[in-house]
Amino acid sequence: MSFKKTVTFTANVSDYTDGTVSARVQAENKILDDLVTFILSHNLGISIQEKCEIGSSKWAGDPLWCSSSGATSDVNNNSMAGDFYFLGRGITKKCLGLSVDNHNLYIALTDTPTHDLTFPGNLGNYGRVPCAQMRHLKTASIRNNRSNSISSVSFFQFPTNANALSFTVKFWKKDNTLVIRSNEYNVTISKDPYTVLLCGTDHYRATHFSLDDDFLVSLDTYRFNESNTKYSSNVALGYAMSYSPFCVKSSSNSQWQSITNEDQSSTTILCHMIGSARTIYSKLSDLVDTDSNGLAASGNMPTVGPLMFPRIANNELYIKKFYVPMTYPAVASPIKIGYTPGKLNAENVYSLNGKNYVCLNNGVIGLFVEVEDQGD
Repeated sequence: MSFKKTVTFTANVSDYTDGTVSARVQAENKILDDLVTFILSHNLGISIQEKCEIGSSKWAGDPLWCSSSGATSDVNNNSMAGDFYFLGRGITKKCLGLSVDNHNLYIALTDTPTHDLTFPGNLGNYGRVPCAQMRHLKTASIRNNRSNSISSVSFFQFPTNANALSFTVKFWKKDNTLVIRSNEYNVTISKDPYTVLLCGTDHYRATHFSLDDDFLVSLDTYRFNESNTKYSSNVALGYAMSYSPFCVKSSSNSQWQSITNEDQSSTTILCHMIGSARTIYSKLSDLVDTDSNGLAASGNMPTVGPLMFPRIANNELYIKKFYVPMTYPAVASPIKIGYTPGKLNAENVYSLNGKNYVCLNNGVIGLFVEVEDQGD
């Protein structure tokens, strides 16, 4: 049986000539286009809601360049960016964004530029936030802040001096669910329900959102003044949004994340996260601390935590139903949650009660997606 497959995308820099962007950026952009085509070929019920092409007005200006509002100090030069894709179910809804910027292929939670631009552009020092999730940020510290939140993942880094570019994606699937993996990150896209999960390998933090949910931005979201340096208006509104293109969090309260500076917190609202904070009991790592190998080091075990896993033998695995966050009535997710007293390994496929599940992360507790045999 073969559950995992791979697909490789290639392009040669020498096949292009320098123009608005360099030949190298154009070759990287060809691979990005092929990846988008690959994702859309799997009958996931999503489509390109918007595409900002190289040289277009949105590509060259707000909201992706944030040129009128000061965020040019944070984002990379546009000449290093390719096209920007926004995949989803509606122009005003949460979208899966894909881009290549500064030789990095980003996959992110975002809204569409068209929706973002329906709100006033006088946004203070940091510029428009949600679309900037797809941009390369100039300093390592703010890139790390965003990476820690899993609101935007650097899915692949292209070489800067090779002519032949090659990008290989691992993938698993079943029915209307697709899991793609690269650079230690997983992106799960599903139809019925329409959801996306972004998560990494060696920690439990993840971002899980519904493609049927509106991306809730408003004039209040973008409000900034001298007396609101800690963004209290957004906290009062229940918005997990700051003015910086850094991170997504599940709460407007900074204690939900290991990010300590509230002005480097988040870019969207009503987005559930499985994170590392010890103070909120909905987080996986509240249940068990782990060492570098993902094994129990200290803290509570899963059997005594709020997820109420039963006690099982050392050679057993327990998987239970999970739900799409913020849905009412509750919508069952294609993502399952489970644990073993031993250790789970990312990319392993585990068989349980006649079904097969790929594990998305290392550790005692894992996230699982049901997959099927793809044949030889």
